[in-house]
Formats: sequence, structure tokens, C-alpha cells
Amino acid sequence: MRGSAVIVAVFVAGCGTVATFTRPEGDGGWSAARRRAELATIATRAGVALDGTSPAPAAPAAAPADPLDLPTALALAAARNRRIAAAERDVAAARERVWDARGRLLPQTAGSGRYTWYSDPQTTSVDFPPGFLPPGVTPPVVTIREREFGVANATATVPLDLTGELRHALASAQAGYRGERARLWATTLEQQTTVIRAYFALLAAERLAEVTEQTIAADRAQLENAEQRFRNGRLTKNELLVVQVALRDAEQERVRRRLAIDEARWALNEAVGLGVDAPSRVADVRRRPDLPPVAEALRSAYASNPVLVALVEEQQRLEETARSLARSRLPRVSGGGAVDYSSATIVSPQRTESGFLGLTWDLGTDTRREAEIAAARIEAERNRIEIERELREVEASVRRACRSVEERLAAMAAAEAAVGQAEENLRIRQQQFAVGRAQSDDVLRAESLLALQRATLATALYDAHARRAELQQLMGLPLEALTGDR
Repeated sequence: MRGSAVIVAVFVAGCGTVATFTRPEGDGGWSAARRRAELATIATRAGVALDGTSPAPAAPAAAPADPLDLPTALALAAARNRRIAAAERDVAAARERVWDARGRLLPQTAGSGRYTWYSDPQTTSVDFPPGFLPPGVTPPVVTIREREFGVANATATVPLDLTGELRHALASAQAGYRGERARLWATTLEQQTTVIRAYFALLAAERLAEVTEQTIAADRAQLENAEQRFRNGRLTKNELLVVQVALRDAEQERVRRRLAIDEARWALNEAVGLGVDAPSRVADVRRRPDLPPVAEALRSAYASNPVLVALVEEQQRLEETARSLARSRLPRVSGGGAVDYSSATIVSPQRTESGFLGLTWDLGTDTRREAEIAAARIEAERNRIEIERELREVEASVRRACRSVEERLAAMAAAEAAVGQAEENLRIRQQQFAVGRAQSDDVLRAESLLALQRATLATALYDAHARRAELQQLMGLPLEALTGDR
């Protein structure tokens, strides 16, 4: 009975271990409470409240300016954006891979030691020919292993990279590090472009909300006029209903505009590392973006586009990897020295030094190496195709971005003149409606035309800035250069 209780107690105590070996999902040693605690710790760093009731405090940092200007937003993204932070860790990992490859060219030193206790020493007797020893002399007993003793060994091995295999592996790792740096720059530009898009999207959403409020005010005035004419019998019920529906549509548009403002603010807060629901306000930007010539933009993109640079570095990494694998067909030579020490007194000397020179030669009879070499060469050829594709995409994207900026600036110039004309058109239609020479549809069409031109005027400049940021990203140049005087 007692033995059964002990077995049950041991089983219960080791149920976690039993679950690890018997259940496919296991638990990894973390309980549900531990998992919740880990997530809560990370959520605090991320500025997220897991209960969803109130914003959690973000990572300690200086409070941003209010309103938030574009240079400050880009600086916040550089310091707080999680994607940029993850890319920085990738660069750090690539740096360590370089040190790993370099270490293969440096001496490798290993030491070992052991102290052993035996139950008895090992001895042997010497068998002499009969009569060799004087009478009465006992044959000697020789100890060949003492009862206890310690041994220690230190070995230093220096690789002799006669074939260049290790040097090519180091060059491959260094190219990989440069490629990760280029990818970090690409991620930085991408996230900063995301910041700029969200920044100007928020400004555009706010201006469009103002246009909607103006439209609502005009619709309400038109509805008041229409109701007065309807009461006087000078307007049909159908025309009155058209104005009422237009007002309700404009009020619903206001709700949609508010949602667009919130969405743009959430995107901006996420990109710059602030609390997602923080009430961020942004400073307006009124200057026009500068646009470089297409040829200059293309030259800069071909030289500095980080995605293209990363692919070129990847090409070198793959080719150096293939060369290193090909050199591994030759023998690997190494040399070094060793020191051995034993505390046993039956041997002399107790410490000895040695030197050695040796080689290992993998003849590749399993064909795995040849498959690795072929795969590396195929990857290198595939990467060349990727470079060709990226060159064509960069050219198309640069040309598209330049034309988009030009189109938005032209649309803004046209809207600046059209707004005044649309306002005059609306004024005339309202006067005609007041004297019965125009219908409600005529006034509403005039209001729609004015709202359209106001919306174009409100958003064209911001769209142009967003397209200019995309062009700067394609050119591989810092986006801070675009945040000059407002």
C-alpha cells in the first residue's frame, strides 16, 4: 500500500515531465499564468493595454511635440518603429555570423582534464629466467597504474587555409552582413514612407472633413430655402425630397470622414511608435514638393536603391558560398601543438609537449557536396534574374512616381482656379432656384461640382508629397531631406 502511494506521488510530481513526453503539444515548461505574464510584459513595452480599456504607457521616451510635425514624426519612427528595430537585430545577427566565419581562420584551443580514483592499483610481476635472481630475492612487482591520478591536456589547432575555402566563406558572410545593412536601410525608408503617407493622409482626411462640413452647411441652407418654397406652393414634394436625401447623404459622408481621420491617425501612431489610439495632431504642410528630373532620379535609384543594393550583395554572397563549397573538394590542412600532463609518478617526464601537422580529405563519395555546389550556383543564377527584374521595376516605379507628382501638382493648380468658378456657378444656381428658374437637381449638381473641386484642392498637395516620398524611397535617399521649411 505504501509503495503504491509513493508511486502515485512520484507520478503526480512529475506530471509536467510526463506530459512533455506523452502529449504532442507539450507545454514547454510554461504555465498559462506564465504565458499571460510574458505577454503582459511585452504589451507594456509595446504600449498596449491587454484589458482594452485605456492606453497603456508606451516605452519611456520624450513626449512628442503637439502638434506633431513631420521631422519629429520621422525621428520617432527611427527610434520606436518595431519593424526597424527588428531589422536592426537582423544586422546584429549578420555581424555575429561574420565573426563566426572569421573564427574558422583563427587557432582553436581545447583543454581537457580528469582525476580518477580506482579501487586498486594495477601491477604486474617480472618473469626472470630461473637462477637470474640471487637466492632469497623476491621478484619485483611493477606498478603500471596508480590507484589515483590526474591527467590534463591542452591542444591548439591552426587551420592552414591553403585552398581558400575559409576565406571565401568569410567573404560570403561579409557580403551577407552588407546585404542586411542594405535591407535595414530599405526597411527604414519603407517605414518612414509609411509615416509620411499616414501623416499626409491624416491632413487630407481633415481637409476633406472640412469640405464635407461646408457641403452640409450648403445643403441645410438649400433645404431651408426649399421648405419655404414648398410651403408657399412654389416647389414640388419630389424636389424637396431630393434636397432632404442629399443632406442625409452629406451627413453620412461626415461619419465616413471621421472614420478616415481615425484610421489615418491609427496608422500614423503605429508607424511612429506612439499609443495606437493616442490623440495625435499634425502640423499642416503648405509648400510644394521639389521634383528632380527623371534621369537624375533614375541614376540615384540605380546607385542607391537599397533593395537593388541588397540583391547585388546577395549575388556576391551566393557566389562566394559556391566557391567555398567548391574548394572543400581539396584536402583541409591544419597544424598545431599540444601539452599533456599526468600527476602519476610512475611515468617520466610527467609533462610532454608535441607538435603535429595533418589533413582531412572528404572525397565526397556521398555526392552531397556536389548537390550543395549545384544548388548554390542555381541560387546565384536565380538571384541574377531577380536583379534584372528589380532593375526594370525600379525604372517603372521611378517614372510612375515622377509623373504622379506632376499630375497631382497640375490637379492642384487646376483646382485652385476651378474652386472660384464652381463657387460662382453655385451662387448663380441658387439665385435661379430662388426665382424658380432652376430646380433642386441643378443646385445639388452645382454643390457636387464645388465639393469635388474643393476636395481636389484639399488633397492634391498632400498626395503630391506622399508620391514624392515614394520617389525618395526608390532613389534610396534619406527622407529627412524632404522635411524642409513648411
